[in-house]
Amino acid sequence: MAPKRKRDANTTTAATAKKTRTRSTASKSAKATGPATEISSTEDTAPADAPAATSEKTPSAVETARVVAAKPAAPRFEGKFDLYSTRLPFLMSEYLPAGASKPDFTAVYNKILFFQAKPDFTLRIVLDASGEGRLACSEIVNPISDEEFEPIMISGATKRNVRFNAEEAVHTSTVGSGEGFEGKLVLEETDGCGIGCSGKGTFKMRRVWENEAKELFEGWLDLRITYGPTLRRKGCGNGDTTMSSFWAVRALKDANGEEIGIDKDI
Repeated sequence: MAPKRKRDANTTTAATAKKTRTRSTASKSAKATGPATEISSTEDTAPADAPAATSEKTPSAVETARVVAAKPAAPRFEGKFDLYSTRLPFLMSEYLPAGASKPDFTAVYNKILFFQAKPDFTLRIVLDASGEGRLACSEIVNPISDEEFEPIMISGATKRNVRFNAEEAVHTSTVGSGEGFEGKLVLEETDGCGIGCSGKGTFKMRRVWENEAKELFEGWLDLRITYGPTLRRKGCGNGDTTMSSFWAVRALKDANGEEIGIDKDI
């Protein structure tokens, strides 16, 4: 994977990040202790012009249980995830077939599982319960040595309203705000990126589909790296910017039930 040059996003799952060089009623019901009864007006009990009483059935325990069971659990942004660029051709054809007006999230999820089993992915992340974590991508590299820039740390939190604009959302039907994870990216200085090299950016993710234990997330990352003097002297420019929308699924598990992927600490 030769990240020193601009990549064709349509080749491999890893070569997908969009890169640019930065020289840049329940109405009030009566309280009742027993079954609701229907009351009719009579000459002895109510005026002739009084409105007829109506009966309201209180949902049974079984009906209430069904409603609760049908409501999906709140998304949990913790653990290890495999991420895939939304511009991968084999995923684009799945999520929006010809003539479709909305994404087919089930098809996307199933297609991703096929490649995840290889294993193949664009990047990986891990998040702990406090919202701290790490991101790894083999395409975010030193332009001279091809060594991966690391560690790229994530620091954020789950929020009730995370906004996805038209550029960040995978499809116009998903533009808007909702519960999700949002945080900052920080590339900590390492020997591999030259003296003074640094990076910072944003990261966000939200769940767009779930079916029992199956979940599909969409997200956006924007990481801007400023090269140190060593790389600038070698003609690499001032830095590099990676921007990409992505799909994400939870990591596979090994025989012991442990998630497979990167750890927070290198």
